[in-house]
Amino acid sequence: MRQVKKPEVRRAEIVDAAVRSFVERGYDQTTVESITGGLGVAKGCFYHYFSSKEQVFAAAVDAIAQRLCATYLALLQDDSRPPGARLLSYIDHSYALTERNEAPDLLAALHGDRFRDMHHRIVDRVADELRPALCTLLTAGVTQGEFRVPDPEFTAIALLGALRELHEVYAERPDLDLRAHRATLVDLLERMLGTALPHTDRQAEE
Repeated sequence: MRQVKKPEVRRAEIVDAAVRSFVERGYDQTTVESITGGLGVAKGCFYHYFSSKEQVFAAAVDAIAQRLCATYLALLQDDSRPPGARLLSYIDHSYALTERNEAPDLLAALHGDRFRDMHHRIVDRVADELRPALCTLLTAGVTQGEFRVPDPEFTAIALLGALRELHEVYAERPDLDLRAHRATLVDLLERMLGTALPHTDRQAEE
């Protein structure tokens, strides 16, 4: 007997399959058939939930953004570690994702003119979700005497803005030296926080 899945479960499966296809093939080479083929469902099932490839692309990008947010929030909110170590882990993870460049075709489509508005909406939403956690981390660092920051909220906004702009530049200039830029960013951040951030294995590699 064929299992009938709840609509939200089936939709999530289609989005997950779309994420895999977009990452592996890029936007242009992904088709509705490549998305549904791995699931063993008909195209009609796809069109029950999405009207077009563009619509499922938006859902796939949203799903990727949610996963990134969950990862970043876990790093920022890990109270078992001091604020400085958490902050550096967040920056390192952000740079590591850019360095790996695991889905260049997907990123190229997302940064192109066609999806520019959607890209900005997603980036804005991620920043909105991370800002309170980053502000809380900076405030904790001040309270614990690790940071000397007069305005944690402004500092959080400034840091998120800097990272956002850097990643926009990296998407257009893959030739840039990310490791050198990371070292410069950490140096600027230490000046902003009034403290030296903890040494990491990643720093030792540079």
